Amino acid sequence: MIKMNKRALNTIIAILVSLSLAALNLAGLFFVDNSIGKGNVQVIETALDINAREFTQWSCGIIPKLKTVPESVALSENMRIWAKPGDYAGAPVMGITFALAAIMWFIWISWYLGFPGKMDLVKHRLVGLLAAAVLTIGANLAFARMTTEFSGANYILSTAFGHLSIGINAGGIWFITLLSWLGIGQHQARPVIPARHMKDEKLSALLMSLVIAFVIETLFRRMNLAMPQLSFDFIIWAITIIAFFNYYGYIPTKWFKGERPFGIMFTLGCTALTLAVWTAIQHFTDGMIGSAILTPSGSQGLSLMLGFWLLFWLTVSNHSGKTSPIRLHSRY
Repeated sequence: MIKMNKRALNTIIAILVSLSLAALNLAGLFFVDNSIGKGNVQVIETALDINAREFTQWSCGIIPKLKTVPESVALSENMRIWAKPGDYAGAPVMGITFALAAIMWFIWISWYLGFPGKMDLVKHRLVGLLAAAVLTIGANLAFARMTTEFSGANYILSTAFGHLSIGINAGGIWFITLLSWLGIGQHQARPVIPARHMKDEKLSALLMSLVIAFVIETLFRRMNLAMPQLSFDFIIWAITIIAFFNYYGYIPTKWFKGERPFGIMFTLGCTALTLAVWTAIQHFTDGMIGSAILTPSGSQGLSLMLGFWLLFWLTVSNHSGKTSPIRLHSRY
């Protein structure tokens, strides 16, 4: 019983730490949004070369020099707009951006480091985390520069990422997973589908996840429950479903074995509770911090809110041992 409580305690600690880090992550970007000021925008500073042609000024060759001006001035003088308030943290849809940040931090500290129950700060793991951080920052800066150079659109951050927090945290998940698959930072890589499945079962699960994700995405789009400016719902649902198949199996009869029934109910219950919490936050802040659901304009954020938070709590259920096909009488 003590061992069981230890695993539950470790899971709770991992959840609290990941949510706290996600909050700090978003708080920093939210501060940058507020520093721009209502009615203002950040514009890219330019200069004239010897041929009197305008060019963008860059710091360190990759970060544009920015200044804050009233949006009306920027539009009247045809300045290139880098960001407006909200483009960094995405406060009106923070229930979505916060979910992505929480997933990234939970993967980093629990799945990659083994925190807190099996934490092993060996050199290659720290190097792997550092490499993932450097690659994430570098890739986002490079993508922002390419958008600046090759796109004629204003509002560079929203054009490139939707919100910068999405680019940063999605990059963190992508690179930590890639490095893990390459064997950097972990003792062994975890397959997308458990190794015990046959090859045809792996292919079946993958194809099923894509078909189910397509159906879900189509339904949400037709019911106007998906955000048009953030068009990666299909990818999120595909990842969420393949994660479910990874943890619980893709045959329904496998879902009712061992610890799995409780794990599924835990995932669904926590997802519903999380959506209720973010709806309440949206209500009590008068939409300043929102979830993009149950708003006067509709619930276009419902697809991403469900997809992201289901993925987060699926990952938590796996970490807590509730995806085992057998009853576990001991933990750790």
